[in-house]
Amino acid sequence: MATARLLDVQTPVPGIQIVYDFINAAEEAYLVEKIDAVGGGPAAASAAEGEDKAGRGAAAAAKKPSGWKDLNGRRSMYWGGTVLPSGSLVPSLFPSFMDSAWPNVLDRIAQLGVYDAYSGGEGTGKERGPNHCLVNEYQPGEGIMPHTDGPAYHPLTSTVSLGSHTILCLRSPPSHLAPSSSSSPSSPSSSDAAPPAVEKIDILLPPRSLVLLSGDLYSTWLHGIQPLKGDSLESLRGCANWDGWWEWQGEAAAATAAGEGEGEGGGEEAAAAARREVNKARELVEAGKGWERGRRVSLTCRRPRGKVRTGLLGLR
Repeated sequence: MATARLLDVQTPVPGIQIVYDFINAAEEAYLVEKIDAVGGGPAAASAAEGEDKAGRGAAAAAKKPSGWKDLNGRRSMYWGGTVLPSGSLVPSLFPSFMDSAWPNVLDRIAQLGVYDAYSGGEGTGKERGPNHCLVNEYQPGEGIMPHTDGPAYHPLTSTVSLGSHTILCLRSPPSHLAPSSSSSPSSPSSSDAAPPAVEKIDILLPPRSLVLLSGDLYSTWLHGIQPLKGDSLESLRGCANWDGWWEWQGEAAAATAAGEGEGEGGGEEAAAAARREVNKARELVEAGKGWERGRRVSLTCRRPRGKVRTGLLGLR
């Protein structure tokens, strides 16, 4: 995999970075298949049936991370252990594709260096980067209420999107906005005054992207996903990174085309043609009505503030 390119998303409140090409399409398909196997999908059921016939079903099940659980209208899994109220982590094993085998998601995040301030920057994988993961599944029409993650985690979260796009909605709590002065003659009475407006930032999360939220934007702003089956063109164009995403696609397509055409002496011409194709694709999208959502699986990777309870590592 080429070195990931971490881009800043320009917003009134800083704290959003994104890697649009964090994984490729083949890696995405592999991860979804493996996640479903861990969660208890058809692949896992088939494997379990074979193990039961061999008399090894119970032992094998005890060695696997827990599967899907229904949570507030969606399916979720926790990997990496249990986070205590103190922020300490009682660890358990990750699925191998997260921290020891290809595509080793945790180590890819760690290599960005974004968790070094909290981990010390030593080691690889979960030693250097995030060491806990929340897996969420969103079917079309499912979402999550605006919330904060609480004080148990360091103020940085990293989320990989698989399968479908979505729009992440960030909202400031009312306390962030100064109320109008009630002493002003033109001010309405407190009983008639409207509640202060809520600042909002929407971010497009394309499939295969990694988004990072940090600082106050992560710790104090609310983040959520509206339970929609699709996103209107107006909503898409209202995302803070809509223009930037298309610009990135043009640059990525141009770089690929230039490399392929360089041997024939037409690198620059091929790059220009690739940019034009991306521009045409954008025009077609923006002439339409929006995008439907499909099934999306997210990997939200974080690092608890407390210590890892050494000596307790194991599967339960």
